[in-house]
Amino acid sequence: MQISAPVWVIILTILAGLTGLHILLHYAIHGVANLHQIAMAAFLVLNLLINFWEIGLYFTGDEIRKEYLDNKHRFEGKPMAPAAEFFKRRIPLNQIFTFRHWTGVWASYCYFDSGYSRRGSFGYNIDVGNGFSTVLPATVFALGMTLEWLPAKVLGIIGVAMFWQMFYGTVVYFFQFFHAGRHQGHKVLDLCLFVGASNGMWFVFPIWGLWLSVWLIFHDSYRIFNTASPFWW
Repeated sequence: MQISAPVWVIILTILAGLTGLHILLHYAIHGVANLHQIAMAAFLVLNLLINFWEIGLYFTGDEIRKEYLDNKHRFEGKPMAPAAEFFKRRIPLNQIFTFRHWTGVWASYCYFDSGYSRRGSFGYNIDVGNGFSTVLPATVFALGMTLEWLPAKVLGIIGVAMFWQMFYGTVVYFFQFFHAGRHQGHKVLDLCLFVGASNGMWFVFPIWGLWLSVWLIFHDSYRIFNTASPFWW
């Protein structure tokens, strides 16, 4: 018998599991639970999962478009319903890391931004670009806070480049979303919950990450991650 689990359980397990490992490793090495390290680890683990989906967006773009168009009539006037249905979908545990099981992520988002069903849209390309370009630096930064495997200022330079890319891409995405009128016809609450919350984290956390990265460059030290006080600098 094939064992499966709902999408929401798989997502929470991956995020909690990987973030927990980062926190435990940091505590084992440095003996502290540090707010900055915890926040950045959680965000970068989430970004890593999104990277997987974004790479999948590139490889399964045609399937995503078909799924969106085939169900468009069924969800007309109910843009939140596709996401709710997708998160309840069950995925076989031995197929979690196959792109075809995650097309629902983007097919659901298409009800707010249909650009994700077209390979030529800004949203499609900025996310595919983020998927391929931030996997390595995000992993280096997340582990670097704990393992200190690079000079602090070098990790800071990597962080500035990565977090600025994330921040700028998010700002431009929000601009084009509203400038193109994609918000029209949607309830404010739905926009806040689905578009605002899902993209807003890539506005808030990159600013936090930029500040930390600049601190690393100026001080050439990892002390900001190695104290129990979040206000030490």
